[in-house]
Amino acid sequence: MPQLKLIYFPIPVRAEPARLALAVGGIQFEDSTVQFQDWGEMKARVDPLQLPLLEVDGKTVSQSMAIARYACRLAKLGGKPLYPEDPYQALLVDELVDKVGDFMAPIGATFMLEQKEKEAKRAEIVAKGGAVEKWVANIDSVLAESKSGFAVGDSLTMADLVVFLCVNGLRSGTMDGIPKDCLDHLAHIEKHRVTIANIPQVQNYYKDKEGPLYAPFKA
Repeated sequence: MPQLKLIYFPIPVRAEPARLALAVGGIQFEDSTVQFQDWGEMKARVDPLQLPLLEVDGKTVSQSMAIARYACRLAKLGGKPLYPEDPYQALLVDELVDKVGDFMAPIGATFMLEQKEKEAKRAEIVAKGGAVEKWVANIDSVLAESKSGFAVGDSLTMADLVVFLCVNGLRSGTMDGIPKDCLDHLAHIEKHRVTIANIPQVQNYYKDKEGPLYAPFKA
């Protein structure tokens, strides 16, 4: 197994799918956290100028989903890799992961807005029929068809981790303009959240993590 060092801020955002995959798979890695006040100085020394970064035996790679996919190829639960070896199953995983990226894009676009405009725009896109809610409702319909409780196939995959983390991250109440109950009408999103949160390895990973950012990920 390679020596891994994952570098990111101490928040459950872009690096969290990789962190959780490695933790679920019992894979040792150095979780190197960068404090926000130190990022300005560090930014001048790293290429590319963004986080997360993953060091693999001393070689540095970037891009959060590429890192997560690599972590999921390494990690196994119940003997099954979190990124499927079957090409069609992998395609279904990638489809859901990309759908999550599509609904995150409108949220990302709000960060540069003035506060009042930001809150109003976020409330609009997460409301029923809004740009974000439409995508999440589509994911909810995919989950509704699952007989296993998992997003793809009959075991935990990267799709479960990304949906679990990114969708439920919207329900933390920590983003201005996005109410905690904005997705409560999507029953299969909540059912899936409970399924993933109750996996023992997931419970163990989050048991000592405190604060509202982590609340949606606890059983």
